[in-house]
Amino acid sequence: IILAGDFAQLPPVIQGSALYQQGTVSKLQNFNMSLRDQENTIGLLTWHQITTVVILKQNMRQQSQTDEDSALRTALENMRYAACTTEDLNFLNSRTVGPGPLKPKLNEFPFRDVSIITAWNAQKDLINDLGS
Repeated sequence: IILAGDFAQLPPVIQGSALYQQGTVSKLQNFNMSLRDQENTIGLLTWHQITTVVILKQNMRQQSQTDEDSALRTALENMRYAACTTEDLNFLNSRTVGPGPLKPKLNEFPFRDVSIITAWNAQKDLINDLGS
């Protein structure tokens, strides 16, 4: 069995904790547990059956790249571990759009045809609606 995941992800958003967090899931079942708690217990016990772990540390998706691609990759890797440098922040800030005469707009070069990272699904939906 091969399981894949990203342990640097944010915790679950819907009423829950990650199964691997200490003390959040019972290791014993009893008759008055909810179905969700029973499933979480089974998930935790199944998780603890894994005896061999391989941690991949290098992103293999982005092999050939421009200097800008490399800067983004480095910034994202540093962001993952809350270790952004001044160079990372300067690079990311150079890619922001917004109101005001000095800020570029989404419909202008170089932002018109690029991927956009947002913090909220509602923002993502609005941006997608603009493009359709």
